[in-house]
Order: sequence, then C-alpha cells, then structure tokens
Amino acid sequence: MALRMAKLSRTSTGLWTARKVIPADIREAYGKREDKPTWPASLNHTQARAEFAAWLMAVEDRIAALRSTERHEPLSLSQRHSRALAGRWYREQVAELSDDPGEVIGWEVSREELYPETDNASAYSSEPYEGPWRITPYLRKQADLLLNAEALSITDASRERLLQDMADLYLSLCDLMIRRASGDYGADPVVATLPEWQPVTETPTKPSKDGPTIISLFDGYVAERAPAPATVKAWKRMITSLTAFVGHDDASLVTADDVVRWKDHLLLERKLSAKTVREGYLSAAKAVFGWAKDNRRVEDNPAVNLKVRGGKAQRLRDPGFSDEEAKTILNATLATGDGRQTELSIRARRWAPWLCAYTGARVNEITQLRKQDVFEEDGIWLIHITPEAGGVKNQQARKVPIHSHLVEQGFVELVTSLPEGPIFYDPKANRKGSDGNPQFKKVGERLAKWVRSLGVDDPNVAPNHGWRHRFKTAARSARMEQEARDAIQGHAPASEGQRYGVWAVRDLAIEVEKLPRIALV
Repeated sequence: MALRMAKLSRTSTGLWTARKVIPADIREAYGKREDKPTWPASLNHTQARAEFAAWLMAVEDRIAALRSTERHEPLSLSQRHSRALAGRWYREQVAELSDDPGEVIGWEVSREELYPETDNASAYSSEPYEGPWRITPYLRKQADLLLNAEALSITDASRERLLQDMADLYLSLCDLMIRRASGDYGADPVVATLPEWQPVTETPTKPSKDGPTIISLFDGYVAERAPAPATVKAWKRMITSLTAFVGHDDASLVTADDVVRWKDHLLLERKLSAKTVREGYLSAAKAVFGWAKDNRRVEDNPAVNLKVRGGKAQRLRDPGFSDEEAKTILNATLATGDGRQTELSIRARRWAPWLCAYTGARVNEITQLRKQDVFEEDGIWLIHITPEAGGVKNQQARKVPIHSHLVEQGFVELVTSLPEGPIFYDPKANRKGSDGNPQFKKVGERLAKWVRSLGVDDPNVAPNHGWRHRFKTAARSARMEQEARDAIQGHAPASEGQRYGVWAVRDLAIEVEKLPRIALV
C-alpha cells in the first residue's frame, strides 16, 4: 500500500495540522510511528504553508539521516540542512566577533578573497555576483571544526555544498563586521532568514570502494598534464560542481545522462552562458574523463559527445573602452591617491592602465612584471612578458617595445630606480597568496574594482580586458601590420606560414610607434 503524502489541514478547533507516517525501517530509531504537529489557528494560509514546508523538510531530513546511519553511510545534506548547519556557524561567529570586530580594512580584504580571480572581474561588475565562491583555507578549517563539533560524517558533495553555504554567509559576516567596526550595531538582516539547525545522529564513514573517485581522476590528470595553476583552480571548482550535482564521487557510476542533466542544470538553473558551460565545465569534464579512459581508470568518457550549441551572447557594444572611458581611467591614474593607498597600489594605478593601453597585454601580464623584465635591447626599451614571472596564457614569452610616450612619462626611469623584484607588489607580504591565487592577480582585481569606482561601470566592457580590445582597434586604425599586432599581444598567428621566424625588436618598435599618443584633453 502506498504511503499517503503529508498535507496541511485544519482541525475541528481551527488549529492547523499535518501528519507524516514514519517509514517502518527507521520507525524505532525515530521514536514514534507518526509525526503530527499543530500550529496556531491565527496563522493565515500563506503563513501556515511556510510552517508546514519547514516542518516537512526537517522531518524528511531526519529520516534521511537515520537511514544513512542504519546503512553506515556518510550523511547527504539537503539544501535546508546544509544552510542550517552553516547558519549555526554564522550565529556563533557573530556572537564571538561583534563586541570587538577589529579594523574595517581587514574585513574588506577578507570579503574580496571570496571572489574568484577572473580577468572579467565579475566581482566588480554592476551585476551582482552570486557564486560559486572561492573557498579559502580558513573556511575549510572552519568547516572541519564545525563537522567535528557535530560529530558528522558527510558526503563529498554535501561538504562542497556546506562550504559554499559557509562562504556565502562569511560574505554576510564581513558586511556585518564592517558595519560593527564603523559603529553601526543595528539589526542583522541575515540571521532571521536562517533555518534552525537540528543535530543528527553520527554517521560512520562509508568503507572505501575499489573504483576511482571523480576527484582522484582530476588529481591524476593534473599530475600528468600539469595545466597552469589558474586552470587547476578553475577546473577543480567545475569538477566539484559535477560531484555535487550527481550526489556521489564514484567516477565509474557517472553516466552520459548524468552529464546531460548537469549541463541542463548549469544552463537553466544556474543561468550560466552556453560559452561558459561549453568552454569551461564541459571542457573540464571531457578532458578529465578522457584522460581517465586513456589510462584505463574508467571504461567510457561520459562527456565525450556532448555539445552545447547555444547562440552567441548578444554584443550590445564594442568590448573595448570608448575614448571617453579611456580618458576617464587615464586621467585618474595621474591622481596621487587619498592617503589610504600604499605606494605599490598607487604605482599600479599610475602605470598598469597605460601599459595595457600601449601594449594590449592582459592585466596580469603587466602586474606580474619584475624589474628584470624591463630592459634595453638594440637601443629599444622593452618589457619581457614571460611565464617565469607568473603566467602567460599560451605559455610563450614575448618581448614588447615600450611606446615612447611611456618612456617620456617616466616609466623606464621609475623602474631603473627600483630594487630587484616585482614592480607592483611586495612578495614579502604574501599573506594569502598561492599558486592558484598569486599576488599579481589580486593587484589586477583591485585595479578592476578601482576602475568600476570611477564610473566606468558598463557590464558589457570588462574593467581590465577592455584595454586589450581597444588596442586591437587602435592598431588597425594606425595601419599596424596584422602579424605585428598578433606578436605584440601574444595571439596565435593567422596562418601556418606566419608561425615561422620572429619579429626583430626594432621592427616591432616601428609598429608600436604607429599608435598615436593618447591625449587626455
């Protein structure tokens, strides 16, 4: 006989009530045959439905937890249970920190660290960023302490969900502590939205299985193929998304249908663009499972034939900066700061936009520059963009002549006066840096935030990458040779024949000087 679904109703006295029959297999552990709550008659239907939904989800969470215990499996947290557990941690943090929150700047830095490092600087777009958040070592440690305190063993997918919930609430915690540090002790708008945490029974860890885990395949792929640290960081987040979606980490059980449903989830529920899903998430899955199949770790690649043929995103404007936007930024570079910026921060604001404007380089190719990367060769001053300094997208070093306008402004004179080492950051202050999150990327992120603060906030132009597009437009207008444009920006040659030979720096300098000087009047 099928179990009747729980539903909301009224008793003869007007109270709201519901009834949930507890499944026989865990009835003894649950402690009752049925759960039958009541709510005040004064609630309207909408309020009663909300109470009913919260109760039913809590009951089903407890049933799932007890079944996991009986089967000796790690617990799979529901969305509500995960949010409630993260909320328990959030409440404790608020109680502990509110009386003495410390300095505003510390919380502002902690807040920035939650955003992924992207050249498009999504954190500083006029559109609100809603995740996924970057999980810092601090948050991982806090999650471990939280799970130990609750004596919980949870699945890998549940752990990733919990970490994202904790990161989301840590963002709210930073905002609240910024208010507290500024003397604002008004109401916390977040705490009332969090469900109450109800402890569950300890669940022993599931015995390890013989088959490979999804994350072990990823680790094997990284060990052999050695992709760039930024790629490792981004792809790990994407592969973890697949693990969280399918609800387990058994690579042998992932099917083509699972990957299709994951793809649909990313497109329809997460609202990611077709390009992001195709070139990011699916590329990661295809590469990792392809490597696993080649190395006899799995029988099939479940992502191999899947395609995303979504239409191209609408282009509502030129992705390069307009003349007005460029002048706004470059005029602002000449300001001396308001006293709150460090010398390195002021230096980055002063020179990085100008260097991007005259070289078309990626912002992180500029912010990673060291003194030794600026030198004279055959009478031409150059910057050397090299993977040795940090990262280059195609892993190929290139020399780019410095435009005479930059020399006249004093860039070369500045660099020659500096000690050896990075130009725009202090490696001794590497408090939070790592291979996947180096300091020079943080410099680029802060530049993006600064550009947005100047009013250059059109979401259709990236706050740093806009220079790269603008350079290409300016180079075409100046009749710079196509091969020279590609060589300067590090783009792949247009034909196989153009791959042969190199550009002499004197010839490249002639091409660079075709760019007209940028006038700020």
